[in-house]
Amino acid sequence: MKILTQSKFLPLLTLVGLASLPSFALAEDKAKAEEAPAVDPMAVKILKRASDHLSAAKQFSVSAEIWQDLEDENGTMLQFSKLADVKVRRPDGIRIDIKTDKPKRSFYYDGKSVSVVDHQKGYYGNVAAPATIEETLDKLDEKFGITMPLEDLLIARPFGGAATKAKAGQYLGKEPVLGVLCHHVAFQGESVDWQAWVNEGPVPTIRKVVITFKQEQGRPQFIALFSDWDTTSNLPAYVFTFDPSAGVLKIEVLPNEEEGEQKAAPKK
Repeated sequence: MKILTQSKFLPLLTLVGLASLPSFALAEDKAKAEEAPAVDPMAVKILKRASDHLSAAKQFSVSAEIWQDLEDENGTMLQFSKLADVKVRRPDGIRIDIKTDKPKRSFYYDGKSVSVVDHQKGYYGNVAAPATIEETLDKLDEKFGITMPLEDLLIARPFGGAATKAKAGQYLGKEPVLGVLCHHVAFQGESVDWQAWVNEGPVPTIRKVVITFKQEQGRPQFIALFSDWDTTSNLPAYVFTFDPSAGVLKIEVLPNEEEGEQKAAPKK
């Protein structure tokens, strides 16, 4: 029988030891992963600060540059951009103006009614509305199939409990957004994954949001870059009141049909 000397045996032990290290490391990593919460409390804390800050503002305005993936008739995913100027006065005022190279669409809510204006086609629709923003958003969605742009910013608790309801969430450190250093957080849900970048300074404004619709073909994304936050300037009532100019045609906005379609017909 061949006997290994100590000098020959030690390298063998070393190789055996090294070969076993990965299994120990994997087991340790697995144990740490099982102990860690699915949603990082730091990520929730940062988003909550941003939500609380915006919720406490009785009025605010912000500009958003929006990039959105849309699939064309050939199945090609293309990205288009638009600008949104948002003004909110709680509890009963919303004004959103959407434009590309020229005005495209506007939304007005003054505590009594909602007007939706199509600047390109030259018509508008008007429906009676409840006395608060939240009730109005619910009515527009349920009865007419209308969703206002950037709705998560408009509600009393911006982004609601989306962070705590997520399946998983991470705090990813600090990154600059248009030169502003921000906390980067990410959350994963059943149908969408989304990320937010929150100003790391004393005023925790949201600077960027990315939403990925992972159950849709091509996993399209919605990206919004926010700038010019203002929570101090006064927003008078007339800002939220639509006064149609001459030549703009009023149409009747009809409730959803059973198949969920939203119809509009010229007002005679």
